Amino acid sequence: MRRLWVVLSLLLVTWSQVSGGVRVVGKAVKLVGGDGNFFMNPVWSPDGQMIAFTGERYEGLWVMKADGSGVRELTAEPAAGYGFEWSADSRAILARVAQYRGPFRYNAAKVFRVDTGEATLLTEYRTSMPELPHWADGDTKVVIVGTKEVEVVDSGKHAAEMAKVSARYFCYQKGGAIVVAGPGGKPLATLDPLPGEQYLNEVVSPDGRRVAFEVLGGDLYVVNTDGTGLVDLGRGNRPQWAPDSYHLVYMIAEDDGHQFTSSDIYCIAADGSGKMALTATPDRLEMNPCWSPDGSKIAFDTMDEGAIYVLRVEIADTGKMRIEQ
Repeated sequence: MRRLWVVLSLLLVTWSQVSGGVRVVGKAVKLVGGDGNFFMNPVWSPDGQMIAFTGERYEGLWVMKADGSGVRELTAEPAAGYGFEWSADSRAILARVAQYRGPFRYNAAKVFRVDTGEATLLTEYRTSMPELPHWADGDTKVVIVGTKEVEVVDSGKHAAEMAKVSARYFCYQKGGAIVVAGPGGKPLATLDPLPGEQYLNEVVSPDGRRVAFEVLGGDLYVVNTDGTGLVDLGRGNRPQWAPDSYHLVYMIAEDDGHQFTSSDIYCIAADGSGKMALTATPDRLEMNPCWSPDGSKIAFDTMDEGAIYVLRVEIADTGKMRIEQ
């Protein structure tokens, strides 16, 4: 099967749907990176007009227009590019940044204004910030999960300018379980679908009904936020939901214990149907996919090249697909 995908990719095939599913339109287009510049981890702004991304080892934070123009650096701070979040109005980015003082790492939550580049420090630098900060309460607040308590702080100058925004859910880990929080930051459910396993990269669907997550050394799963309907999706890493809250895009990466040896982008439905490779390039490491807010594009990076690409897609109703030459 792997050989079949490779042959088809070399023939520059296009994907087409039989009665729904996900259809890839054309070839992936490189937006930025390579040629001595290393970029990774693209994330779309909620309005679909911009993409934020980071550098090697998640150092720094950049933004650009969705067509790859207007690249600007917001910060060069360490760790700023890991798990950052756009505000719902696409005007600011929340990040956990780091400082190194001797052998110790200190973390803080910061908000970066995209239009002005202004940065607002929301917390003091501390040695313990095990979870990423999250926007809450119409983005006027930020939730910071500590080892002992959950802290809620104002989002700074950005809070006073926020209009009403759509509800957003998020999740984090507490005591080895997955906590699903509502738009106000209040915990709605605590999930431990596979007791004894270590969960990774958990992400809640836009409608708040499902959570996708990995198990360390294991598979990718989906579970309903009421704890029912656990589905094993097979091997997979870094899941991201489509705006329909039903399809997922993710990567399947291989390594030799020291470095990645292969990686491709896949999509699948939440019920495990319609699994499909969106890339099939043995000489390229496609990773960290992210669906655009309107569902029409998927951005991803190439770890071997350090570039960011965008692939056009179409989402229909089912996971049945075929291939056309």
